[in-house]
Amino acid sequence: MNLKARWIKNFTCFRRENGNILLLFAGTLTVLIFFVGISMDLGLIYLKRNALMNLCQLVKEDRFTFQDSIRYSNNPGRDSFMMIEDAMKRNHFDGTVKVYFKEVPPESNYRYYRIRTQLSEEYSYTFLRIFGADTTTITVYFDGGETYGEGLSDVIWHPSSPVSSYNGSYTSRSGGGCDYDSADMPSEW
Repeated sequence: MNLKARWIKNFTCFRRENGNILLLFAGTLTVLIFFVGISMDLGLIYLKRNALMNLCQLVKEDRFTFQDSIRYSNNPGRDSFMMIEDAMKRNHFDGTVKVYFKEVPPESNYRYYRIRTQLSEEYSYTFLRIFGADTTTITVYFDGGETYGEGLSDVIWHPSSPVSSYNGSYTSRSGGGCDYDSADMPSEW
């Protein structure tokens, strides 16, 4: 068999397999685009979560600035919420702010309370909308607290109202203000 005949025979075999390579390329490209799209959405969710964590860190640092305002407040739960919500507005946060406040019943020389700040924001999917997923809620939180009084001779100021009147959760409303729920507390508290 001469060289020209061998080349024609090989070329016709190649032409018969030409469509298989195109199908393989199209399938691989589809899978590649799928994983790149999911990676893009997951990366954007991760960035949004980190931004919320940074806002939590700002509130955590502001805690020392507002420590006495909460300590000498007649309603420390509501006032804690107002200070945290104000800090979020100053940082252009438009999600939901939820503050859990719990103070143990006071003793004359001791006072202890815990605060959990929870930030939630909706994330609109970019790529996963193709598959019917529209949004997901990203939620982050951090805990804080204060203890006052160390010795038996310490005199600690307490609000005139009982702790049951301000223990609970304070959730921001879209129009401003907050909703108070005395029964809503984190399960692990």
